[in-house]
Amino acid sequence: MSDLAQDLDAIGDDRYSESNGAGSSAPVSHSRMPQTARSGRRLAGSALFWLLLLLAAYFIPRGLLANPDSHLALSYALVERHTVRIDAYVRLNPTHQDLLDKAIYCGSHTDVRTCTHFYSDKAPGISILTALAYAPLRPVLPKAMLPEGKSVFLLRTLLTLVVISLPCAAFAVTYWQFLSRFVAPGTAMVVTIGYAIGSMALPFSTLLFSHALTAALLFWAFILLFTARHGTSAPYTASSPTMLPVRPLVAGILAGYAIGCEYPTAIIAVLIGLYALVGNRLQVALLYSLGGCLGLLPTLIYNMAAFGSPTAQGYAHLAGDSQYARGMAHGLLGVGLPTWSAIWGTTFSPYRGIFWLSPWLLLAAPGLWLMSRTEWRVEAWFCGAISLVYFLFQAGYIFWDGGASVGPRHFLPALPFVVFPVAFALSKPSVKRLAIVLIAVSSLVLLLVLATNPLFGDPKYVAHVRNPLVDQTLHDLAIGRLQNNWGKLFQLPGITSLLPLVIGIALLGRRMRRGLAAQAKNDLVWAKQAHHGTLSHDVWTIRTLKPCAVHVH
Repeated sequence: MSDLAQDLDAIGDDRYSESNGAGSSAPVSHSRMPQTARSGRRLAGSALFWLLLLLAAYFIPRGLLANPDSHLALSYALVERHTVRIDAYVRLNPTHQDLLDKAIYCGSHTDVRTCTHFYSDKAPGISILTALAYAPLRPVLPKAMLPEGKSVFLLRTLLTLVVISLPCAAFAVTYWQFLSRFVAPGTAMVVTIGYAIGSMALPFSTLLFSHALTAALLFWAFILLFTARHGTSAPYTASSPTMLPVRPLVAGILAGYAIGCEYPTAIIAVLIGLYALVGNRLQVALLYSLGGCLGLLPTLIYNMAAFGSPTAQGYAHLAGDSQYARGMAHGLLGVGLPTWSAIWGTTFSPYRGIFWLSPWLLLAAPGLWLMSRTEWRVEAWFCGAISLVYFLFQAGYIFWDGGASVGPRHFLPALPFVVFPVAFALSKPSVKRLAIVLIAVSSLVLLLVLATNPLFGDPKYVAHVRNPLVDQTLHDLAIGRLQNNWGKLFQLPGITSLLPLVIGIALLGRRMRRGLAAQAKNDLVWAKQAHHGTLSHDVWTIRTLKPCAVHVH
């Protein structure tokens, strides 16, 4: 990881952009990119994709995972029994213990004490996608991997890879390509690695939780609206191109489905809708709203089938531990005014602090300020609004710590919008070097978390985890207690079981460096040709992208 960080530092703005004489950068137009540059982009992008997929596939969690197993129970019920009731799967999990996360409902006039019908208490979006993945796989799966089998944990891992890890890896590549429109590809890769590996997005892209996929869906929706507003190729133009109706419509579908995966993300979806309205773009906003209704439709149908109303949902009918039912009765479905304990706990505390795990995220503040001084001030205000409003929601939620979680997981859907401005903060070489060091440290920490236990323990059930990085991760590492992985399958003991993973990371990191170097070399050639006037204006267009001001030497 350190070698990769050094190479990414070398492949940055300061060597591969051209000044226009006013201290602003001139990024390369990608509309007629030569074959060598396209090959470099594909090489780097594919290396990033396979790296993230390797990290997800290398570990095979065993045992009870309350949140994922609740999603899976509904998926199994839909495919195996064609019902939304999970009665048959309340105990069918890798440990055959009672499912912790479930709802109970037998009609509005039935006493819950006599009710025996259970449902998943989660938003159904992830379960629906998982059912769609499970149905075609089921006929070819060995009996031991089916819900009643002894190796059902392998089925959980397989479905997690298909439904969560694959889309999240694809999103990381998209995210890198999007950031590369504003900063050099090497800088964009630094920030993307920070998000995908050096933040809480890493463990949740390897588990069947909804948060990482929801983050991807929402930012994909934003990218579609952004390109509908500014075009698809860098350098972007201030004036809007001819609007293609399909983009805002698909953006709405993605945002609507994101709500069906994680209900509170309606906050972000509404803010994205307001972004669609900016500049009197009523037609875009209407298409986005129509798409949102379409994306939310499966959730409304499920809620009607399960709880008798399209606006009802599982959290209003919680079963099991009464403390959760009491908590959800607080405020509006558990959300009230922010508390200082939650604000501290989700920011800097060793318990669930996002900046404790990923201090490089603090660069989002200067990044927002610098971004607001460019022509992207609307996007800067938009990212700032999402970050602030969703943080206030997180800090006002009664279960702000997320139970068994790494960092404040409920905030994860907003994280790509927090990270976006960080790219603008890396225009100064000194800040970029600092960011690389911080991201490298955070990535190492999150990789150790993933290698030992992808979730920090819930103090309600596990003792002595108030500082989980020390009390759990480093403790488990010291005694050689690692998560089930493929190295153990080949009889590699203790920490040596991570050796194949380390080799894979090194090989893919080398591939990534080669791709970035090839693209950077080509950009340098183009920049010099443009500087000497040997490229026509339709191939090379100089745009002002402050604050990424750098020079060719």
